[in-house]
Amino acid sequence: MLIDYIGWIGFSCCTLAYLLLNFRCIPFDGWLFQLLNLIGGAGLAIKAYNLHDGPNSSANSLWGLIAIVGIIKYFKNKMDQEIPSKL
Repeated sequence: MLIDYIGWIGFSCCTLAYLLLNFRCIPFDGWLFQLLNLIGGAGLAIKAYNLHDGPNSSANSLWGLIAIVGIIKYFKNKMDQEIPSKL
């Protein structure tokens, strides 16, 4: 039953991220969009793995990894903007 909740949370986060993006409530390169995709991808991957659904589990794991890259890029860019470069 816990795995079902994890799957529903994953579904909800992915759907919410897409909804907020389409209504222009959040930017595609912002941390919130990436975090919702990370949680969503992880939740759906866990549920798919539990069901022995390899392709779905792989796709959602990749979705989560892409979100991690997005989060890292976001914070790296933010740090680069805060630290003035010395010329």
